[in-house]
Amino acid sequence: MKSISIPDKIIISTYKTDKLYFSVGISSSTNKIIGISIPQDKLNESVAEISSRCQEYEISNDYIETAKNISRIYKGENFTFDLEILDLEVPKSKNIKSVVKTPFARDVLIQTSKIPFGEVRTYKYIAEKLGSHAYRAVGTALGKNPFPIVIPCHRVVKSNMKIGEYRGGSEMKKEILENEGVRLKGYRII
Repeated sequence: MKSISIPDKIIISTYKTDKLYFSVGISSSTNKIIGISIPQDKLNESVAEISSRCQEYEISNDYIETAKNISRIYKGENFTFDLEILDLEVPKSKNIKSVVKTPFARDVLIQTSKIPFGEVRTYKYIAEKLGSHAYRAVGTALGKNPFPIVIPCHRVVKSNMKIGEYRGGSEMKKEILENEGVRLKGYRII
């Protein structure tokens, strides 16, 4: 008897705080997180950021606690996730698009995950830890981070200690850093 392949789909759960939506997408076949949205002020934008990665998705409250924990990190709680629940592999399913496309991007994300709560590192530091001088490539990989907040790309700053860009905007990056107790003057770490 020929086996039937069931297409992978994403289960999306969303948690709303006072003003922001936090969405998380879980692969139905691996039970791993394949994406986290940047906090959004509109539900449809939060869901769309994840649903665009898969042809099939379902909205469910099954993982609302995970989305809630992400909001706790955003608000400044020192909450850590086990990297084992994140799908850091180059995609195997044809149905799910991943932004972790290269081993270098995966290594950048893993190195970034090691930055302690309330501290920052530079793009140069991350590159050097990987034995590279590709500082801009580190920035590019972090700009495509599918796990914002959980993999704390907001803790990576320029060598001149300016906070730099963030997919959610510089103001959001500043807010997250301040929530963690990082001292800033304007958009520069002090």
